[in-house]
Amino acid sequence: MTFNPVMQGNLEVVRDLLGSQADTADVELKLLDEQIHRISTIVTKLLQFSKPAEYAGHLDQQDASEVVLDTLPVVQHILRKTLIVVEKQFSATRLVSVNKSEVQQILVNLIVNAIHAMPKGGELVLRTVDAESATGDAGVAIQVADTRAGIAADMLDRIFDPFVSTKQQEGTGLGLSISQMLAVRQAGTLTVTSGVGKGATFTLWLPESVP
Repeated sequence: MTFNPVMQGNLEVVRDLLGSQADTADVELKLLDEQIHRISTIVTKLLQFSKPAEYAGHLDQQDASEVVLDTLPVVQHILRKTLIVVEKQFSATRLVSVNKSEVQQILVNLIVNAIHAMPKGGELVLRTVDAESATGDAGVAIQVADTRAGIAADMLDRIFDPFVSTKQQEGTGLGLSISQMLAVRQAGTLTVTSGVGKGATFTLWLPESVP
């Protein structure tokens, strides 16, 4: 998008014009930086949702457990600020044919959502296991489970709908709908189970790679 570099560039011009006086408006300038980034993120998500074909990527054979491990450093800076304990349970032996960056985007969305749902700490379980689909196809299930208060039944029915968010103060409501779209693009599925007081488990099922 063209507006982002223009806005960011003008903000840098303002900083240069203020010179040493820029420090007096440091908080305000940082807020502008953050909002420009937020606008850019929202627009990117909207484009990704409305024009998915333009964001399609190449498929490679991947080890699902390694994909999860490679995703963790992306969210580590957020996890460090929490009292959340991460438990890794990797038992999948099958390989999957996916676009790694797109699967990682799904996982980042799920992990960040789980972190936000446990502001007072809890347990985040990352699990991979060989599993069959609802129609009996062989594949791998990647699960992101948390110990949140749970998701209400009426919310579960529409949690993957666009612009529906469980976050009270932030969130575009596009993360889960985009994640589901990306899962379908890998010929997989994204589902959730939850109960009040029982946490939530998101399951990304991906088909086994065919030699």
